Amino acid sequence: MAICVGIGITGCSMFKLDATKPGSDIVKNALAKAKDKMQSGAKPERIAKGSHEKVRLAGGLTLGDTDNQAFTTDGLADVMSELATAEKRNSLRGLVALYPDIVTNVLLESAGSLDQSQRIAVAKLFDEQWKGSGDDRWEDFVSSTRPFIKGKNFIQLRAEFLQLIENNQLDEALDLKLTRSTPTNSIIAQAEALRLEGIAHLMMGDHRQCISDLDEAMNLLRSSHPYQASQIGLLLGEANRHAGKTEDWKSSWQAAIEIQSRWLAERGLSDPAFWNKAAFLRPVSTEWPSSVIRRLEHSLRDENLEFGSDKSTASEAVVWAIVGTQSLKRHESQNAILAFKKSEALVSTSALKEELQMQQALAMIDGGQQGPASAILLRLGSKPSLLGDRSKAILATLKLQNGSLAQGMNLLQSSIKTSNQWPTAERLRAQADYGLAYLMRGKEEQGIALLNQVHDEFVKEKSYDHAAQCLSNIATYYDKTDQAAKHRTAIARMKELESF
Repeated sequence: MAICVGIGITGCSMFKLDATKPGSDIVKNALAKAKDKMQSGAKPERIAKGSHEKVRLAGGLTLGDTDNQAFTTDGLADVMSELATAEKRNSLRGLVALYPDIVTNVLLESAGSLDQSQRIAVAKLFDEQWKGSGDDRWEDFVSSTRPFIKGKNFIQLRAEFLQLIENNQLDEALDLKLTRSTPTNSIIAQAEALRLEGIAHLMMGDHRQCISDLDEAMNLLRSSHPYQASQIGLLLGEANRHAGKTEDWKSSWQAAIEIQSRWLAERGLSDPAFWNKAAFLRPVSTEWPSSVIRRLEHSLRDENLEFGSDKSTASEAVVWAIVGTQSLKRHESQNAILAFKKSEALVSTSALKEELQMQQALAMIDGGQQGPASAILLRLGSKPSLLGDRSKAILATLKLQNGSLAQGMNLLQSSIKTSNQWPTAERLRAQADYGLAYLMRGKEEQGIALLNQVHDEFVKEKSYDHAAQCLSNIATYYDKTDQAAKHRTAIARMKELESF
């Protein structure tokens, strides 16, 4: 007996047996909820900052807000609270890995619905993923609630300081003497106090004191918290630029991108906003260091983007491709499309241009723009090549989403024959779609077997969110076909996966 399912293109396949009940893709569902809230007129407590320009690309495709983050600080905190309550540790770990910049804000504020025990749990995961050497930990910072001045702890004083500088009350903010009110045993608190006072001094035009504060903060963080040090490095470079110190501007900028690229190579750091800023703040007549570009190129090979083979390509094209791939992983689709467009304009070889066009199509699909994406994929899929087969596999998924079962299955069958030569993530997503297509045709044995196989491979790749989606699909299938014992087994496997 055939069963009606839907297939998702982003991350992994998804059952959508009931359009009113979202699937198990935590990030996509959270973003959808946030969008619904904004459309209904509800106003979030804190809006992610960013420019709100509209960009029209060739062909008439219009982007809305660009340079925007997927989540507000409160929005991500609320999602994390839900995951912590449901004891979905692996899903929580995935968000910490994917959104380190926003998670940092969560830990520095009393954000959203996270209670203290949940914030400590998030801090532990952040330490596991992003802490450098030394004993200074985010867990200790979050756990500390001791009042430091006038009955307030550091997080409360920080919030008061931010409110004052937002109101341009700079003297009043500095009168709080934040750097003197921090716990001396916390590098995180000391560096954050220096960063904030440095910003206030920059706003007042006191470049000397600003540079002194930011330089001290970066040195404090460099070994114990390199990720935060890279962020301050860009700010320090900007302060040096304002002060007219060109060489110091250059060295601060280079230090920041060196740290960030090394963390990308060693730990898979994903922070597209950083690279966007780094491109904008690059000192005049300063080239991207070859060591940094090599690390970025190595990361892009996982997406089948071989920049090293195109020697005439500008380094800036590599940077914008990184912004695109990282934005796409974070479901910041509009940013991804624009970044891929910028990268494509800077490359010379047709093969690399077509790979970047395929990434644009994936970003368009992620942003709900299937029409323009299909036009790109149809053109790429018309060529007898690996890229053509990969494009046809994505088109097949779109066909299945729209209910064209026979056409989608035929496309998958014809394209998947070369999948052993595709990038691993693409191959696994296509195979997961193939498994669901079998279930749509009532072929349970083949479909379940393929989903189980893909699940095991996702686990080996440490793609736990995708592995969880496979199990969710299996559990949903058994539930809808009244196979209670098998459904319970699938649910148990999902709980076991979350405890990794």
